[in-house]
Amino acid sequence: MKTVETKQPDLGLIKKISQSIGELPPSPTVVSRVMGLTSDLNSNVEELGEVLAADAALTAKVLRLSNSSFYGRSRTVSSLREAILILGFYTLRSLVIASTTYSLYRSKGNPDDGRKLWEHSLASALAARIVADKIAHPDLEEIFIAGLLHDIGKLILRERLGEVFQEVGSAAHNNNMSYLEVEQSKLGFTHADLGAAVLERWCLPGKLVDGVRYHHLSQFDPETSNNVPIHAVVNFGNELAKLIGACYANLQQVRLDNLPLATRYHFDQETIENIALDLEDHFAEEKRLFEEA
Repeated sequence: MKTVETKQPDLGLIKKISQSIGELPPSPTVVSRVMGLTSDLNSNVEELGEVLAADAALTAKVLRLSNSSFYGRSRTVSSLREAILILGFYTLRSLVIASTTYSLYRSKGNPDDGRKLWEHSLASALAARIVADKIAHPDLEEIFIAGLLHDIGKLILRERLGEVFQEVGSAAHNNNMSYLEVEQSKLGFTHADLGAAVLERWCLPGKLVDGVRYHHLSQFDPETSNNVPIHAVVNFGNELAKLIGACYANLQQVRLDNLPLATRYHFDQETIENIALDLEDHFAEEKRLFEEA
């Protein structure tokens, strides 16, 4: 399979995107408010609880998800205040964005397409978080969120340029090319560029934006990086999601043990298989929790 190196978008990219798909979507209100409150560790817990409580469906999802084994709960969390205090602002931020992202993927267009995109995004986020934990990366929640949102550009293309989106998928599959190559040829930008533009519009932190913008890049400089860049962890999680079958399209996969992250941390095939088994368990549980919530 051909490899594609994403480049820094040119200055006209945002204008190009806007002209192609119209106005970019605004940040969901609850995400905007939660991101603002949780970015300040001195924020009032009661105020944050009021923001969440205004959305009954979101409240139910946060409580349900906060009780999942993936978040290490040893006892039942029964109130929003307790969830906020026990989980902490950063984990709560991840849960809120996960819940909102689920709604975005399932709200419009072909339901099967939306389901596949969501499942791949969730599996990628979980995989990236498992790997981040394994390598003791300090940005666990940022990596989880970047994993959840890494393909949001595909979601926007599916909603705004549905016919072109389908053509890109068909061309990539029929010609054994990457989405990036076809998108660049047809649109002049990629879903990674578009996703980054959306997150910038939503005023999300730069490290999250770059995690999405460069999620197709596995390379990093081990000599100058104390920690693996977020994009490289998300890239690895993306490939792990494909390994367990949680993928939007049946494109060729790469050898995970050949990726720079695996080389740096000595992940052999057995290690990767064990991570994949762990991922399958977490993915099955988290998917069920979202579908039931």
